[in-house]
Amino acid sequence: MRASGASGDTAHRLSPAARPTPSRARVREALFAAGGVPGAGRLATHPSAPIATPFGTAEPVEHRRVRAMAVSPSSPPPNVGFLDGIQRFALEGHFDLAPVVRAYVAAAVLRRECDGLKTAAEEQEEFFVAPLARLSVPRRKALEALGLPVHDCRGEGRAHPLVDAQRAVEEVERRRERLECTVADGFATANPDAWLVVDGAIRPGSPSHRVIGVVKSHETQFLDGSDLEVALTLPHDCRSSVFAKASTHGGKVYTWYLRLWPWDGEDLLHGLVRIERCAHQHTVEEADAVSGWLLSERSPLSAPDGRWDRLLYPIHLVESYLRARAGGWT
Repeated sequence: MRASGASGDTAHRLSPAARPTPSRARVREALFAAGGVPGAGRLATHPSAPIATPFGTAEPVEHRRVRAMAVSPSSPPPNVGFLDGIQRFALEGHFDLAPVVRAYVAAAVLRRECDGLKTAAEEQEEFFVAPLARLSVPRRKALEALGLPVHDCRGEGRAHPLVDAQRAVEEVERRRERLECTVADGFATANPDAWLVVDGAIRPGSPSHRVIGVVKSHETQFLDGSDLEVALTLPHDCRSSVFAKASTHGGKVYTWYLRLWPWDGEDLLHGLVRIERCAHQHTVEEADAVSGWLLSERSPLSAPDGRWDRLLYPIHLVESYLRARAGGWT
């Protein structure tokens, strides 16, 4: 039998606390030496939420293979508006197990004028959401008597407090998206010569071909292989080739990636946005010009917003305006 102090694998194993750990500098040096790119190294304790649609499809439009092309910041056009929307909601209570959610959604377009951004269009709505099929007539009337619209949500066949609340929140999101579309269409119809920069994806069939979507999230990847690598490793002040993708609303849009800020020492997606426009040849012809004036909209910084590296400053101002208008819903 080996003595308790004897040498051997077990005796020489180190406890987790005693194991030597490489410093972050050593890790970064090793990555760089092996051809990798050191990142920001931000700490996390929980995994990200599952991605519902990780992959999409793309068709080449501008080039057969995706390229990186330098663009220069330029002055924006004189007639341009910026659209954003907000949503707020609270679980006010239950009827038995059925949730009752009170919500507020709003959307606005601020248009640049000589003395700053001015409100050009605005809508807001406050309402209740509940699975109406599970509410008795007296309970529905009790909600309606409060003076706000009552909207149904897609309930499940079986009660589940978390799922039921999520279905109500999904209805809030749908109504916020619908309000944004209403405001965008109204602005575009009233101002046919104006550009409109939208926070997020665009809808095919917009009344104006001058609508530009700026997508900050990259959950769905449309490219693959070397095309994806070129797009996601763009240097700052560079754009990718234009390609086509299917829209979530049906139809097709043209899109390209644009790097707003350097990502050296940061995460791969730092400062990266994806631009969407209508599927037309003029979109390709204007990609450099549009990218150039969008680069000029990144300053001043949208700090302290945590999305500052992908958030255009005028869009930040629209959101700040809507938050101020929301009052108690902020």
